[in-house]
Amino acid sequence: MPHFRDVKRTLSNERQEYPIKMQHAYPSVNIGWGAHTMVGNDARALGMTRAMIVTTGLKGTGIIETIQGVLKHAGVETEVFAKSTPNPKDFEVMEGAKMLSAGKFDGIISIGGGSTTDCCKAIKLVHAHDGQDVRSFEGAFKATKPNKIPHLAINTTSGTGSEISCFSIINHTEKKYKMALFDPNCTPSKAINDPLLHQCMPQELAAYTGMDALTHAVEAISSRLCVQSAYGPGLWAITETFKNLRESACNRNNDKAVEQMVWAEMAAAYSFNSAGLGIVHSMAHAMGGLYDSPHGLCNAIALVDVARFNLPACPDRFAMMARAAGINTDGMSDIKAGELFIDMIQELKDDLEITTRFADLGLRDEDLDGLSKFAAADICSEGNPKDVGFEEMRRVFKGCM
Repeated sequence: MPHFRDVKRTLSNERQEYPIKMQHAYPSVNIGWGAHTMVGNDARALGMTRAMIVTTGLKGTGIIETIQGVLKHAGVETEVFAKSTPNPKDFEVMEGAKMLSAGKFDGIISIGGGSTTDCCKAIKLVHAHDGQDVRSFEGAFKATKPNKIPHLAINTTSGTGSEISCFSIINHTEKKYKMALFDPNCTPSKAINDPLLHQCMPQELAAYTGMDALTHAVEAISSRLCVQSAYGPGLWAITETFKNLRESACNRNNDKAVEQMVWAEMAAAYSFNSAGLGIVHSMAHAMGGLYDSPHGLCNAIALVDVARFNLPACPDRFAMMARAAGINTDGMSDIKAGELFIDMIQELKDDLEITTRFADLGLRDEDLDGLSKFAAADICSEGNPKDVGFEEMRRVFKGCM
């Protein structure tokens, strides 16, 4: 049996990329039709008696008022912070943190999609650090103090997975790009996924967020971190997305398809929470920062082009995803299987009528250098399976125009 020092010597003679993996925790989740009726019990279990609600874009749905009623019945007072917007901004986070500190709250509740929950996570970080600028938390593991307050995340969109992840994406309004805040302190204390709330999404949003979930699974499985525990939930998410996204987006009364997309988005989030992502997300962060473009739509635009770019770097994993999508790969090379899988993604986009390109969102040739620079430096680029620098990023951006 070799001595430990001999093993170390062997390792030192080989290039091992990310030899030690980190499995990140995720919160307890209530899932299922009517799960929102349990929010009072969940809030009380977390010690909440007075909670600040953070929300974005749900005016007129009745969701906020319904949740407030359930909380009130459980003895939890609430006050709403509704100044967060899609692609939440740094100044919105700071304003929310001021309200949280001044309001004598003992809990914070996000009700909405990824933008809402991301804003809430960042507010929680700033609050824990006594008003420290949210921009200082950009990057990985920047929190130095524990959370001061529990966070209940009530998710309403089937895409981002923010309700269970340790990521928060916030717009840097001065430099016009989206910062990635990656820290265990971002993770919500408890999450709720009720398909009844997800069913309120319009068709277009259901399509965009569903493509976001698919992107999470594809990028996590192809990630150069090679976190093998991510493959199971990611592959299952791919299977369910191809089975259900068309029906979920095109018929919002299809209860089964809607519910399965809730499960799929959450499984994809379990996958990327530890395995990381790739340059599809780096590009979406750059587009969202400069043009305030919808995140899920940006991912949908870039996924096919980036997948073709990355295929040569990990054909075996693309073949795995092809099988999960229902392709019979018997007697087929991994490259061929991967090509057919990417073709399936394009067919799914076509069926969802997602024909927008980055130029339609405002991307101009004169912006390519700046966007490529930010995207290449984005934390998600570290997980991309194929090496990518400024020139490669610019070329992929150009292709997506």
